[in-house]
Amino acid sequence: MLGLLHPQRLPAAGPAAAVYPLSPRHTGKTHPLSDRFVQGRQQWKAVASAAAAVAAAAAHSRRPRAARQAMSTATATAQRAAAQVLPWQSIRGAYCMNMDRRPERWSFMQQQFADLKMPVLRWSAVDGRLLDVQGLAQGGLINPKALQRYFLPDQQKLFGVDLTAGGIGCALSHMEIWRHVILNNPDADDGDYFLVIEDDCQFLPGFSEAQLLARLSQVPDDWQMVYLGGQDLMRRQGELEVGDGVRRLYRGFRETTAYLITVSGCKACLEVSVPMSWQIDTHLSENEVELEGGLSYTVKPRGYCLFPPLVEQERSTFKTDVQKMEHD
Repeated sequence: MLGLLHPQRLPAAGPAAAVYPLSPRHTGKTHPLSDRFVQGRQQWKAVASAAAAVAAAAAHSRRPRAARQAMSTATATAQRAAAQVLPWQSIRGAYCMNMDRRPERWSFMQQQFADLKMPVLRWSAVDGRLLDVQGLAQGGLINPKALQRYFLPDQQKLFGVDLTAGGIGCALSHMEIWRHVILNNPDADDGDYFLVIEDDCQFLPGFSEAQLLARLSQVPDDWQMVYLGGQDLMRRQGELEVGDGVRRLYRGFRETTAYLITVSGCKACLEVSVPMSWQIDTHLSENEVELEGGLSYTVKPRGYCLFPPLVEQERSTFKTDVQKMEHD
């Protein structure tokens, strides 16, 4: 379904078209909404530029009344364009993964994006209930031992760790986005980053581009991935604080509600996630450097999380599509 994604096939750099084949659900060079996303931003920039040119010409017009009218029109147009273009220029692209059978979640996210004036692509997420899991294992995407545990009764599974249908769909959706970022941004460097959002993400009060940039300025320059929120299950991440409100990732961290990622981060995430043995957030936090006398932390991807968080998982409105129901 998704093509071959074996770690040995992942290049450290350079073109990746032959390595990251697109899913048949997203054929062609770009995601179905990518062109609209890019063209929309370019269109607003063009409108703003044209409006500024009209305003400048009007200022030198020999017809004062016409000049004032042209100036007023140009100014209003430029303001409308600026309102659409200027926010979120720091992010090269934003993606929100949402299953087609969850339109209520997309409506929830759309309202937040509108309030934030954030341009976001809806990514049609993989529905784990429709997957041929045994076929994925035969294709090398799932570890055979993990496949055995997949078929265990829910009461025998490790909650939040063992693979579930929803967990596999979630992981494949993230992988598709990572591949898309790699394929369609060959000129990107680690100064360019992308925002990936799940459709149960709640942006906390005060969230803005200015706030995000301020928090990001405290993150070490070597980052490949920055989580905007999540859960510290072992309650020890505070020992790994490296800056004001910034902590390293470690094996006790969970969730992929919202995060920033670079192209090199996408490659690292693919390398550590295939074949799948656990749920995706476990894979992304388990590749640690061992420290004597201290708490080990994740080095692939080179990741950090923000605390206090900027987002949280909306649990009161939406039931999980990823986890099995927790048992006693």
